[in-house]
Amino acid sequence: MTEVFYILEGEVELIFDKESIICRPGDTITIPPNIWHAARCEKGGKMLTIFKNGQFDLYLKKMSKMSNSEFKDKDLMKSVSAEFDIYEE
Repeated sequence: MTEVFYILEGEVELIFDKESIICRPGDTITIPPNIWHAARCEKGGKMLTIFKNGQFDLYLKKMSKMSNSEFKDKDLMKSVSAEFDIYEE
């Protein structure tokens, strides 16, 4: 799933396997499919995110029902990601 992040307010750190970048208001970042990433915004901010396959709401709904122990289960997280085409190794 391709993702596009547009930073509206604050600073957002996008984290990849070997690096991270700081994004500021006005920055647009496109992340192609199968690229592992995470976002961190410790001081608050806003970003607009666009998802190509349009299933991210279902992905978030499923994750909202998961327990902390489920989030720590790497195999489960990999299967959830694969189900919604978020990331596959």
